Amino acid sequence: MADGYARVTGRPQAVLVHVDVGTQALGQGVHNASVGRAPVFIFAGLCPYTESGELLGSRTEYMHWLQEAPDQKAIVRQYCRYTGEVRTGLNIKQTIGRALQFANSVPKGPVYVAGAREVLAEEIQPYSLDQGQWVPIGPSALPVDAIHDISQALVDAERPLIITGYSGRDRRNPELLVALADLVPGIRVHDTGGSDMCFPFSHVASEGFRLSFDECTKDADMIFLLDCDVPWIPSRNPPPKDAKIYHVDSDPLNQHIPVSFFPANGRWKADSFTALTQLVDYIKSDNSLTKSLQHPKYAARAEARANVHQARLASIASQPRLGDQERLDAHNIGSLLKTHLPDSTNYVIEAVTCAQILSDQLQPSRPGSWINCGGTGIGWSNGAALGVKMALADLEKGGEGQKPSLVCQIVGDGSFMCAAPSSALWVASKYEIPILTIVLNNGGWKAPRNSAELVYPTGLATSASDDEINVSFRPSPNYAALAEAAAGSEGDWENGAGNPKLWMKGVRARTVGDFKEALQQANERVAKDGKGMMLEVLM
Repeated sequence: MADGYARVTGRPQAVLVHVDVGTQALGQGVHNASVGRAPVFIFAGLCPYTESGELLGSRTEYMHWLQEAPDQKAIVRQYCRYTGEVRTGLNIKQTIGRALQFANSVPKGPVYVAGAREVLAEEIQPYSLDQGQWVPIGPSALPVDAIHDISQALVDAERPLIITGYSGRDRRNPELLVALADLVPGIRVHDTGGSDMCFPFSHVASEGFRLSFDECTKDADMIFLLDCDVPWIPSRNPPPKDAKIYHVDSDPLNQHIPVSFFPANGRWKADSFTALTQLVDYIKSDNSLTKSLQHPKYAARAEARANVHQARLASIASQPRLGDQERLDAHNIGSLLKTHLPDSTNYVIEAVTCAQILSDQLQPSRPGSWINCGGTGIGWSNGAALGVKMALADLEKGGEGQKPSLVCQIVGDGSFMCAAPSSALWVASKYEIPILTIVLNNGGWKAPRNSAELVYPTGLATSASDDEINVSFRPSPNYAALAEAAAGSEGDWENGAGNPKLWMKGVRARTVGDFKEALQQANERVAKDGKGMMLEVLM
């Protein structure tokens, strides 16, 4: 939840955990916040360090001996921007202030502070800090020569390509990328991370979202990497060896990734919004570049690109089978969501093998309308979707948001099962956080089979059953019933399907007709009545 809230607001959220076991329970959530650049402040207790009542807070229970790890901070250190310990109450605010500076400085991410009970019980005189002196590192800009080199290369290239991954986290960036693409007709923009809506799908320059594998990299003669961890898969779709490549990122060397050898002719650590503003302003104001862009070839490139984009949209539109009796798949699910849910819907996506098809059909074009994990720890969306909804609701109350937003979590059954789904559903019910959860029930994990076939295309996995390679979830749980049970009332057993006060409703859909009917209910129940709904799709 803290991760999801932070992704919407950009402000770190606090998580409190219990000593070493609570820290371990964070598990892949810390990975997701680190790789996904979500600022989260984690505070953990440490076992008391005195045994016999020497200080207030000394050990008093059996567990105080068992939960003392030799180096508790080491459990999460390699995933955190900062790890620290409060050793006296006299500088606790400075310690927390320093941790928050790291969490808020790009690349943003989790920080971890621990403190023993004796320290937390210490009595001190109240004091305060001037928060204006505890700000994070400010945004950095491109140097003058970099602005010139990148701008000139974009204009001179015959097949320029921009590859981005998470630049859309700053909601101002998509508009600037559109301005850049409009200035230089023929530019293509490819999203490889899918963690945020970085460039509108509706724009003719859009190449859509693929997880680093797309043919568009193979013919590019100039590539501009912007906030991107994995621009292509070197063994599958590398760019031409003579392509000019420039990389702008808050962490262009991927310091947390030991093996990362993507080449670049120029690499700069800079804020993406600042850099894009510089590039757009430079191209607009440079007489030589504006004169070059008046050449007829750019108009021809714009027309050709529009034709390619139109053909791609037509191909995507031809994929869904929309008859009422048709079985559901990623194509018609995405198409129906786009046509049946409000335009203001914000999608929290953890669909793994279906995500790229869903992106094609949903065609996200509004900043913030598509939020994906960016990391690889499955189960992220169960809590993140609740945090996203809470953040949007707070922004709307404060006058910063648009009209009330429906949050739709789309999650594969494998991911849904991997992060205590009943706990997330209960929390949503207890605190009345209304979202629409769509579970794509395809009976198991499909990604492991795909991964095996990439390495062994003719191996045994190609003909083995899901049970034989242990990725089957059949017989499948009834996720819709689980949702109602997890959010159930206490003691009176009246939280059944016929109870009008039921806060969480579970529905199953097998066909297009079922799905349409369920989405009509969702519009009424979630968007208007502010109640939760689980829609299980049997694929």
